[in-house]
Amino acid sequence: MIKADLHVHSSLSDGSQTREEIIREAAKKGITHLAFTEHDMLEYIEEALLLGKKYGVRIIPGLEISAFDKSSGHKVHILGYGCKDREMLHRFCAPILEQRQENCLKQIGVLKKLGYYITPEKVMEYADKTIYKQHILKYLLDTRQSEAMFGKVYREIFKNGGPCDFDISYVDVRDAVEAVKQAGGVPVLAHPGQQDNYYLVEELVRRGLMGIEYSHPSHSAVDRERVRVLACKYELICTGGSDYHGAYQKETVEIGSLSAPAKDVLILESRVFRDRTQFY
Repeated sequence: MIKADLHVHSSLSDGSQTREEIIREAAKKGITHLAFTEHDMLEYIEEALLLGKKYGVRIIPGLEISAFDKSSGHKVHILGYGCKDREMLHRFCAPILEQRQENCLKQIGVLKKLGYYITPEKVMEYADKTIYKQHILKYLLDTRQSEAMFGKVYREIFKNGGPCDFDISYVDVRDAVEAVKQAGGVPVLAHPGQQDNYYLVEELVRRGLMGIEYSHPSHSAVDRERVRVLACKYELICTGGSDYHGAYQKETVEIGSLSAPAKDVLILESRVFRDRTQFY
């Protein structure tokens, strides 16, 4: 029986748990296939594959590219599975990570001016290579400068026009899809219901889109049906997962709580591992 969670984040990006902790938990829950989709990075794939072997979980290499539609301003995230040319994709994503780091350092500076005790060095203790907003919020929580990860500080400072409510310039979604395709991967539109970007599907298919996320915590029954219809119309793979971030997420979501359709997992796996020597 196939049980696949194809949308998971670890402590390498903005998740709270290590990859080994996640894979161990996934194995206990009977998950057969797992994909780490770190934001804008592909590092440590070999390590994940080895850990998967150790615990008996099939690892599908992935990432999630933060993008937007330049014509409308809508945010659009693209999942990429099985990318072979990781160096090319790293070059594509590196400016996004650099901007994210600069943006978070700027936010830390604003917080310091507001009277919070915070330094980049202290927050970096929570991060791997790049600081994410979740690391700042967790530091403030741990140092008792905030009552909750997504409480008053988050609402009044990081959202709703607050002093830290500013973001980076994302890559255009069309370029993101083409980059994944050129890297030999399978580009998938992530949680279209959450970001309301169904209108892009037809155009992105022409650019090389090969899949669409079906199961996601933000998707209602209406969203899933809409995804199913689009997948049938454009012959897209349906993926799915929990979008797990551990303690670094607003709502409690468990690994494996949402699974991709079994038949689509097999299709995705066959395309990702067409050349098995690439990953083994």
